[in-house]
Amino acid sequence: MDNEITGHLILIMAPSGSGKGMLLKHLRDTLGEKIYFAVSCTTRDPRPDEVIGEVYQFVSQDEFEQKVAEGAFLEWAEFSGHRYGTLKDEILTPLKKGRVVVREVELQGILALREIIPAEHRTIIYIEAGSWEVLKRRIRKRAPISEEHLELRHQRYQEESKWKEFADVIIENNEGRLDEAKKEIEKLVEDRIK
Repeated sequence: MDNEITGHLILIMAPSGSGKGMLLKHLRDTLGEKIYFAVSCTTRDPRPDEVIGEVYQFVSQDEFEQKVAEGAFLEWAEFSGHRYGTLKDEILTPLKKGRVVVREVELQGILALREIIPAEHRTIIYIEAGSWEVLKRRIRKRAPISEEHLELRHQRYQEESKWKEFADVIIENNEGRLDEAKKEIEKLVEDRIK
């Protein structure tokens, strides 16, 4: 498969509340025609501000299970009682056509995709946005969340923070740094467009 891939996969890993949604929106607004945004599948409900089919296809547990059985996913994971999966067609097809593909992904997905996509055809970005206290405040501001789900996100934050050293690029998105973070991610993606 390696020799069939001519494009570049940009994987974005970031804890909840890091501002990755704003950075992805910025990429859509500035480079949307030049890059391909891979759509994931999830069994969670859409948030009020989410556009169905833009970042996620929202499917039932049964539909997700059927896709697993069909071998439709490159990788999939379960977090906080919901499943998330990367569809093969959403990644491999555009990469074989030479496109730059952008995908937000969980740690498990990063590990799986690192094994499938050669290093010269992928860049892993970690969005650093400060301490857990800062992120917790951002998460609570974004949408209502139970203490149980907040604790699960805290556990994931602790785990993912350990993995940022494996990122190719770390983009700082601390308070007051959003404009700089937008410029950094835009330049990074633009440099990979052929």
